[in-house]
Amino acid sequence: MTSGPMNSGCVLAGWACVALLTAMPASAGFPAKNVSLYAHLSVQDFNAEFAEDCWGYVSPSGREYAIIGLSTGTGFVEITDPTNPAIIDVVLTPNQGRDMKVFGHYVYSSSDAGPFHIIDVEEIDHGNVTLVNTLEGGTHNIAINEQSGFLYLSLGGPMVVVSLADPVNPELVAIWEGQAHDAQVVTYTEGPYAGREIAFLFAGSSHNVDIVDVTDKSDLFLVGSTTYPNAAYTHQGWLSADRRYLYVSDELDDIQRTNILDVSDLSNPFPVGEFTTGLPSTDHNLYVRDGFVFEANYTSGLRVFNACDPVNPVEVGFFDTYPANDDPGFSGAWSSYPFFPSGTVIVSDRSGGLFILDVSAALAVGDCCPADLDDDGNVGILDLLSLLAAWGPNLGHPADFDGDGAVGITDLLTLLADWGPCP
Repeated sequence: MTSGPMNSGCVLAGWACVALLTAMPASAGFPAKNVSLYAHLSVQDFNAEFAEDCWGYVSPSGREYAIIGLSTGTGFVEITDPTNPAIIDVVLTPNQGRDMKVFGHYVYSSSDAGPFHIIDVEEIDHGNVTLVNTLEGGTHNIAINEQSGFLYLSLGGPMVVVSLADPVNPELVAIWEGQAHDAQVVTYTEGPYAGREIAFLFAGSSHNVDIVDVTDKSDLFLVGSTTYPNAAYTHQGWLSADRRYLYVSDELDDIQRTNILDVSDLSNPFPVGEFTTGLPSTDHNLYVRDGFVFEANYTSGLRVFNACDPVNPVEVGFFDTYPANDDPGFSGAWSSYPFFPSGTVIVSDRSGGLFILDVSAALAVGDCCPADLDDDGNVGILDLLSLLAAWGPNLGHPADFDGDGAVGITDLLTLLADWGPCP
């Protein structure tokens, strides 16, 4: 059952100026390495008691917006200039806005107790955020496969599959009766699974990662399943870019490590390793971009790992949003969002609010793709032309991959060996 469309209004009218004045510069006393603070908005800046998840939206004009789940609802902040964030609005809810995802210009936001909000951000560049539908019931986590146009609700028990053919009036089309605390759902475009839509389900207290084929909504079926040593609560995870590896967090294992699964054969996934910060803080949500793992580890904040060697990630930076301690528990950083085109990363902290971060120094440590000289995510003809233009003695040139003080044949061979998309 749905409510009628309604406009959220600007419940924080005039607050954007407050946000600009109270945003904290530099690192402001937060422990950090190779990550610096653009700005910080506290939960008090949002007139909230606590924060939970976060996500991002980029408008057609290229302006970037942080979305943050709050005790009062769903907050929207423009971060196009990350040093001067501006609170646009908070869409209020009777319960907290725990999790949110984006499809087109719609934001789907909910918590376990509900309600489930559908928010139109088509006019957000003009300061307008509109609540267009409210559905009864709630969900713990939300996943959306933008390629297929389906939304997946992880209830902590079953997973509900919803069609977004009409994004304002979604339609329930299937239920997976197994456990699902969270999910990542992707459509394969090449290899043996080309054309198949696959859900990676993090099955909580069952200790499993279940891989489910959801291509045919009338016939969902289990493709493969696995666990890992000393599993306690299989919480959340994300695939590597090549979809060979799956990085998995366990929220209750008391080991503070992230597990690595080989999922190249979906019918036979298996654990291949783990990595850790070496701190006792509890790991939570993680995401992977451009060969780096961005993990929110509650009391130790955002941790950034270089995964050029995908089974041996190395920590290259951090920003501790909760400097009081690094103890196990559920205070501190809940999540991050590393997918903005600008490279800006946001972190939502339960008591600290929204942190807007510059991670460029961390990403420069052990560049996963040094032959990508123009940083377009691909080693190609422009990189080759750049290398040839620098040919000869050229101390310190980025195309001097072997560091011998000259750009020459070994550098050319390195570039050709890396030809194509970056990891």
